[in-house]
Amino acid sequence: MAKSADQKAVLFKIETTEGTDAVPTGAVNSFRTVDYQPTFMDAESRVRNIDVPYMGAKPALLYAFKRGANFALEMSGAGTAIGVPAWMVLNRAAGFGAGVPGASSVVQTGAAVSSSLSHYAAYLDEQNAANSLILKSLGGKSTLGFRLEDDDFPRFNYGFLGRPPVTLAEEGAFPASTISNQADPVLASTENTTFTLDGFALGLRSVEMNSNAELALRSLIGPQDFIAYRNDAWGGTIVGEVPNLSAKNYFANIRPGTFMPMSIVHGVTAGNIVQIDAPRVQINGNVSFSEEQGKLMMTMPVALVPNLGNDEIVFTSK
Repeated sequence: MAKSADQKAVLFKIETTEGTDAVPTGAVNSFRTVDYQPTFMDAESRVRNIDVPYMGAKPALLYAFKRGANFALEMSGAGTAIGVPAWMVLNRAAGFGAGVPGASSVVQTGAAVSSSLSHYAAYLDEQNAANSLILKSLGGKSTLGFRLEDDDFPRFNYGFLGRPPVTLAEEGAFPASTISNQADPVLASTENTTFTLDGFALGLRSVEMNSNAELALRSLIGPQDFIAYRNDAWGGTIVGEVPNLSAKNYFANIRPGTFMPMSIVHGVTAGNIVQIDAPRVQINGNVSFSEEQGKLMMTMPVALVPNLGNDEIVFTSK
C-alpha cells in the first residue's frame, strides 16, 4: 500500500558530534510541528562528457546530497516557567545558545557557533505501522523566523537543511511520539499580547521577522561534509495603524536612522509566556501606507541591528 502523508512524526535531537547521528526517539525528541514540508533530496549532478559514436544522454552521478524541511512550531511556553520550550532546542541550530534557566524564566541569546541537529521524519504506511517510511538527516542547521498576527496563533518558522545518510530511505516502526515542553498556544490578541516599539504601544496588525541566514553544504576532500551557517541578518516588517504624530512620530526616525527597542510579550499564564526583545530596531526600507476598514495603516521594513554581537534579539520563556 502507498505511504500516508496525513500521519507523520517529526523528531529532532542535538548532536554531540556534528554529523554523527544522535538517534532521536519518539519518547523524548518528538516535536509538534505545523505545515511540515520535507525535501526528500537536493543534489548536484556531474555528467561524464565521454565521446561516443551515437546520440543520447550521457551518464552522470549525483553528489552534494542535501535534505531539508520547512515547518513551524507554535509560539508557546514549556508548560513550566523554568522549562526549556521545544522551540529553544531548534533555535540552537539557528545561531542561538542553549536556554539558560533562572529563578522564573529561561533566556536564550545568540551564540558564536550554532549546534547541529539529527532529524528523523516518519511517514505512516496505510496498513502497517511497522513499515513506515523514515527519512533521516544529519548535521542539520536552520534558518529561524517568527510571525505574530492579531487573532491567529503566533509561530516560529524554520528552514532546516541537513545531509541524508548513505541510505536515502528506510522502513521501520512508526515512533510512539510523546510531546513535551510545548504548551497549548493562545491567540494573539489585546488580552494575550503586548507589543511596544520605541516604548509606544503601537496598534499592531502583524510583525514578521526572519534571520535571513545562509545555509550551504561545505565539501572538501578529507574533512567530513557539513552544513555551514553564516551571515544572518535579522529583519522583517511591522504592520500597524498610523498613530497621531503628537503621540508617536516614527517617521521622524527614518532620516537619522534612529534605533528603537521592540518588545513582544505573548501569553499571560506562567509557563506559557513568550517574550521577544530586540534592543536596536531600525527602519531600513520604504515605508508604505494602506487602508484597512477606513483606518490608515503603515508597513515598516526594519532591521534588527546588533550592539556588541549576537545580541540583536533575545527570546525568553517564563
